[in-house]
Amino acid sequence: MMRLLTAAGLSALVIVLCVYCGRHHPGISIEECLSSPGTHDGLIVYSPHESDIGALTGDGFILRWHAGAIPVKGKAPHLRVGEYVGVKGVFRKEGYVDAVVIHVGRYRRLKMAASAAAAVAVFYLLHREFTWIRRRRALVSR
Repeated sequence: MMRLLTAAGLSALVIVLCVYCGRHHPGISIEECLSSPGTHDGLIVYSPHESDIGALTGDGFILRWHAGAIPVKGKAPHLRVGEYVGVKGVFRKEGYVDAVVIHVGRYRRLKMAASAAAAVAVFYLLHREFTWIRRRRALVSR
């Protein structure tokens, strides 16, 4: 019983830390910069999680995410609308970001599908090899 409680406690701690880090990252967010552009001019910002390219412009692209969009000045090879992208850049009070680094998440959806398929295969193989004995509270090889 103690082993189960320890595993559950550690799992809960990892989940809480992951959620906390995802929501309260130490850096300044683009949303905060857009709320008061004059005070955040020249700060380094990072693109929000799950951001993609909304449209291509002459000098860059429009970075969009669930809460909004902002123009980004900078180019990377083979940019396409709808492609996931990570941007590190300098926020400008005029309401745009000068890109320093642009990372294109090429084939991201395919990679997520391959990871999901691998997880399903592992669970299938584990289910085929082991069975749960409720009385003993243990996995037993079949």
